[in-house]
Amino acid sequence: TSMNVEIVTNRKALSTVRNKKKELKDLDNHAWQNDSETSTNVVDALDSVNELESTLDQSKESMYKLSYVVRVTAPDLEELKRRCNEVKDFYDDLNVKLVRPFGDMLGLHGEFLPASKRYLNDYIQYVTSDFLAGLGFGATQMLGEPEGIYIGYSLDTGRNVYLKPALASQGVKGSVTNALAAAFVGSLGGGKSFSNNMIVYYSVLFGAQALIVDPKAERGRWKETLPEIAHEINIVNLTSEEQNRGLLDPYVIMENPKDSESLAIDILTFLTGISSRDGEKFPVLRKAIRAVTNSEERGLFKVIEELRAEGTTISTSIADHIESFTDYDFAHLLFSDGDVTQSISLEKQLNIIQVADLVLPDKETSFEEYTTMELLSVAMLIVISTFALDFIHTDRSVFKIVDLDEAWSFLQVAQGKTLSMKLVRAGRAMNAGVYFVTQNTDDLLDEKLKNNLGLKFAFRSTDINEIKKTLAFFGVDSEDENNQKRLRDLENGQCLISDLYGRVGVIQFHPI
Repeated sequence: TSMNVEIVTNRKALSTVRNKKKELKDLDNHAWQNDSETSTNVVDALDSVNELESTLDQSKESMYKLSYVVRVTAPDLEELKRRCNEVKDFYDDLNVKLVRPFGDMLGLHGEFLPASKRYLNDYIQYVTSDFLAGLGFGATQMLGEPEGIYIGYSLDTGRNVYLKPALASQGVKGSVTNALAAAFVGSLGGGKSFSNNMIVYYSVLFGAQALIVDPKAERGRWKETLPEIAHEINIVNLTSEEQNRGLLDPYVIMENPKDSESLAIDILTFLTGISSRDGEKFPVLRKAIRAVTNSEERGLFKVIEELRAEGTTISTSIADHIESFTDYDFAHLLFSDGDVTQSISLEKQLNIIQVADLVLPDKETSFEEYTTMELLSVAMLIVISTFALDFIHTDRSVFKIVDLDEAWSFLQVAQGKTLSMKLVRAGRAMNAGVYFVTQNTDDLLDEKLKNNLGLKFAFRSTDINEIKKTLAFFGVDSEDENNQKRLRDLENGQCLISDLYGRVGVIQFHPI
């Protein structure tokens, strides 16, 4: 398209409008004097000119003198005719009438040369700034990057959509975020996990290193189903077998003793419900953990021994409380005697950590209603996610992904909230993206976390409140019924996407 725009100052525009108003009134009076009815066109024009005069008088805005030329090209005459009709039909639907002045085609074509002037004054329109803005200066239907990982195509344009997950932190011109973290939200069965898996898989093929926390154990057969990269897949399946005893003990899984101590405090206060503001119990527990950290043999069982050794009523009560959790089979993963020598290795390109027998609480269950098994399950997810911090702090030259499936389960608890922000901040500094796969935008906590998310993907949802929150999360009109219907009617594998440049559209993920 070629748009030639000239500014008409407010005073001149008002003068022109008032002159036109006089002409229309003369036509109206002439019809009245001749005992005939004023045509509908004149009446409508009078209403419009009165409204425009009022708007210009109050707003003091300028008007714009606009000419608009659409150029259509095609490889042959038949295709050209078809395209011309298609363009005319498109504008007809918008109540814009296009004309084809056959004798002026060559001159109109010259308008598209740089610095060319308006060729014809016959089709000038006087418009306001609202109309100009509606033409979409600088607007684009492009999504994603010009090249990168192919993930699918836009449902509106049919164009391919490419992503570069590592690009956000590189200060790309035009981007509205430098956050590497991403969010995948939507109700069950919409395609969250699949699309998330697809992006992680292709990122690994492009040289990234990934750690996937897989609480549902859905990725256990990836070595068989992805034979081309089987040698670079490391699946750590943490069962309750004796050989895995203590592998998730904070003193085993973390290399730095101070990090181990901090994680041990988080886990034991989470399990026992002891608050840091509890002036009686917390100092006792803290002292026991510090003593174990400074000893030669370190493990959570040693914390229990240290509490019993103190011999007070409070310390014994805390020791009994902690020990009551160790009776469960898979709780052995969390507790060690300090004699565990093996640890979880993350040297491969694609690392998957699975914990068998996890019992995750329902999304609607409040923290106070968690069962013991659910408490232990969430505690293990917190340990594994904290372990991801060590993974993030490896080689900064390699882009890394920490993928947290069912992230809502630990984002609901205080320790998980703090941890999520640590992961995101460390990721920005160490060239790592943290991917949150969850059901609701509310799971993504407050504005601090939401503002640190780059790529966003929203899949089908049927709950109207959640739809409105999701649309607001994407920065589009949440009250617009068309927007709500678009999100509600998405099919499997289709999602709303917001890219690094703040552009929002609907795409179909396309596995190839």
